[in-house]
Amino acid sequence: MRGGTSSFITGFVIHRRAYQESSFLVDILSFEEGKIRCVARGMRSAKSDRKSVLQPFQPIACELTGKSELKSVKHAENTDKSIPLLQTSLFCGMYLNELINRVLPANIPCPNIVNDYFETLQRLNIPSKDKDTLLPHQEAQLRLFELNLLAELGYLPDLSCDAGSQATIANELDYVFVGEEGLFLKQWYPHLPTIKGQWINDMMAKLWHRDSLRTAKWITRQAFQPLLGDKPLKSRELFVSK
Repeated sequence: MRGGTSSFITGFVIHRRAYQESSFLVDILSFEEGKIRCVARGMRSAKSDRKSVLQPFQPIACELTGKSELKSVKHAENTDKSIPLLQTSLFCGMYLNELINRVLPANIPCPNIVNDYFETLQRLNIPSKDKDTLLPHQEAQLRLFELNLLAELGYLPDLSCDAGSQATIANELDYVFVGEEGLFLKQWYPHLPTIKGQWINDMMAKLWHRDSLRTAKWITRQAFQPLLGDKPLKSRELFVSK
């Protein structure tokens, strides 16, 4: 991508916002270059036929040009049908986009994350009669993606054993999670919330129920804290309080 040569990327738009009078700044999660920011010049114009291409949850291919770090979208096209997320599935997709944009470093290829993102969107796209409440299946998909993302970023401690003794997590014992360190027996941190060993092992085995989902949510929230800081994710406000 040196000089004025073109480069080609494929992936998904995870965020876009107005830029100057008629353009968009677009953040794309791509197979080739990871998260990349580029400018789509003139796309906000009423005459532009590309406005509908760079949309979230739509597989795309782009040709980028430019000498600076902020490349320009020379050409963009859809490579497949949009994933039609609705109601809480749409909220889940918006949450994934914001999370990725906040925690993923720019310009680092991450094909595993892109593949997992695509597969998670597809699994979220299921019909449901209960359109206003986050379903256990949807929550499980979010927790799985979060755990995989943390692992790829190197921020997920080993959850199969006690970080202090290295002993395997026992179903009958109580533990706590200490961010950036891992799981410890409850006796060493009595002031922290209790996590039963059974819940941890069920989570690791992808046996989802109320307690294993809550365990995953607690662990991922703590693990993401160093990356998110004190600024909360706006998309969390879309969900029904759990």
